[in-house]
Amino acid sequence: MSDQKSLDAKQKSFRYQIWLMLIIVFGVIAFGFLMVPKSEEQRQKMIELFGTTNQGQLVKPALDVSSLLNGIPASEKPKWQIVIVGGDTCGQICEDILLNTRQIHMLLGKYTGRVQRTFLQSPNQLLDTQWLTEQHPFLQLADLDTAQFKQLLVNNSADWDMVSTRYFVVTPDNKAILYFTADNDANGLLDDLKHLLKYSPDR
Repeated sequence: MSDQKSLDAKQKSFRYQIWLMLIIVFGVIAFGFLMVPKSEEQRQKMIELFGTTNQGQLVKPALDVSSLLNGIPASEKPKWQIVIVGGDTCGQICEDILLNTRQIHMLLGKYTGRVQRTFLQSPNQLLDTQWLTEQHPFLQLADLDTAQFKQLLVNNSADWDMVSTRYFVVTPDNKAILYFTADNDANGLLDDLKHLLKYSPDR
């Protein structure tokens, strides 16, 4: 009799362990689905809550730059963009950033086709268009409405005097989510882009 009771107790314990494992597994799956952000705003809040390993600085809130990119021809598939804003002049630092972003674009390997580089020129910049075309043949060019951009940057973490050169990571939905300055290591842009492209759908 005691052996039977011991066997029944072991079977009950085993069943409890199975149910506990199932509850844990399905609980984790359900929690994961609930935690997936449904909008860019929710994604930004989650990043603020749990922290981030981004090399660039977060643009808070994410900045809709659609109006600034109207002059860029639409591609068949919306692409991620590296948007470079040259400031008042495009001197050596600006040229270095153009070169660095070109190299980063090439180093993306299989993701290269999902990204394009865009340079927004202010009216004060006197750049040799032929030089740009020769050195950066795949660079998209558009005129920058400085006043409009300054208005967009009001109360945003990316706000700056626009004298220095800065570059942004922009989603296929034309939302600027990260920015970099000349002080940032360009390899940080490579790391961030690879991470974003790995976990974003290829539309």
